[in-house]
Amino acid sequence: MKKIFLLILIISANVFGQKKVGNDIFKMEFLRTMTNLNGNSNDYYTDLVERSMFSKKDSLKYGFLNSKGKEIIGPKYTYASDFYNGKSNIIKDSIPGILLENGKETLFTEYNATYWYKGNLGIAIKEKKYGFIDTNGKIIIDLKYEDAFPFYQGYASVKENGRWNYIDENGTKIFTDSLTFSYRPIIDNKAVFMLDSIKVEKNKSMITENGSRTFVEFLNKTGHIQLKEGLIDTNGKIILNPIYDEISGYYQNEYMRVRNNGKTGIIDEQGKVVIPIEYEDISDLKDGLFLAKKSNKYGMINTKEEIVIPFEYSKIRFFNEGLALVILNGKAGYINKENEMIIEPNYKFNFMGDFNNGLAAVRKGDKYGYINNKNEIIIPIIYDSALPFKENKAIVKKDGISFIINTNGEEIKNISEPYLWLDRDNLIRFAK
Repeated sequence: MKKIFLLILIISANVFGQKKVGNDIFKMEFLRTMTNLNGNSNDYYTDLVERSMFSKKDSLKYGFLNSKGKEIIGPKYTYASDFYNGKSNIIKDSIPGILLENGKETLFTEYNATYWYKGNLGIAIKEKKYGFIDTNGKIIIDLKYEDAFPFYQGYASVKENGRWNYIDENGTKIFTDSLTFSYRPIIDNKAVFMLDSIKVEKNKSMITENGSRTFVEFLNKTGHIQLKEGLIDTNGKIILNPIYDEISGYYQNEYMRVRNNGKTGIIDEQGKVVIPIEYEDISDLKDGLFLAKKSNKYGMINTKEEIVIPFEYSKIRFFNEGLALVILNGKAGYINKENEMIIEPNYKFNFMGDFNNGLAAVRKGDKYGYINNKNEIIIPIIYDSALPFKENKAIVKKDGISFIINTNGEEIKNISEPYLWLDRDNLIRFAK
């Protein structure tokens, strides 16, 4: 078994800075995950949008339909991603490229790989060097970096001479090399940084070059150095001193999730502790509530650390249309905001089981269907898979064929393929 590096992009639908709830900017970060798979990485493509890998040996071809099922781009691509800002990343006959919504296709034979997200510039890779190009393939920022991630809010993470930093769309470096950064993006003009130049004294304590012992510590169990993290703005002003093991969330331009000594809490931008750093985990913020884990059980707390839903569930999801999916004694049910069990836990867990358009996808045995908030089965539990409703449409799969149904369970005609995805730009992506 060979190790394969899988590049994953975890992208939030909300834009940080709009003060929308549930907006965790560091879940927009670009994560590198080492994944063990059978086979060689050359046998796989990486889906940067859907966070998955698929075999190059697959005979599937990708195309696009409109909302009425009319084919607008035929199945001719080895792979095609969702459209982001009018651009889809494509692979055709092992050549990377870009597809615009007007059908214009551009392939880049001179590069090993290309990738666009929301910016005007895309990453280009050639002979293990990274740079940035426009949609015509013109080099805008030289291919000189050891690694790079897409532009977001005007900045991109790049690695040069073994160190991460940030550049703007002119290729200008934002920070000096005196600070240490990771690949995490700049969001709302803020970046996570760590202190650099760490050395060990004879007594095993850890100090910085200026002699400070404040920001780093020795991890006794593993012997690893733990660099502390803080926040800095693009003008070089330190917003938050590096005193935390990890800063992994930022909500509503106000709250940050931090970790120290394996525990999680919430602070505000001034560094004031809002939620004590004593929880096993704290999730995103939505509708003024955090999902939190304590003593291996999940519940919900508000920004005042008041317990809204007791810590008594094995799993819990946010409220959607007034109900939250919970797992109790290994079964899935739904509670209301008063913690009353509205739908008894008689279903198998389905992480896609939130209520949308008045219906929730539920699982019994190995089959899926849909119920309403009165636990009435509205669409029979007969499908091999079922996704949540979106704009009164849902994708279901039965006997190897995917198709789209409405909230009455009626199949939308002329839309059935082996694989279907509802795109973000009101298109339907398919593969056959």
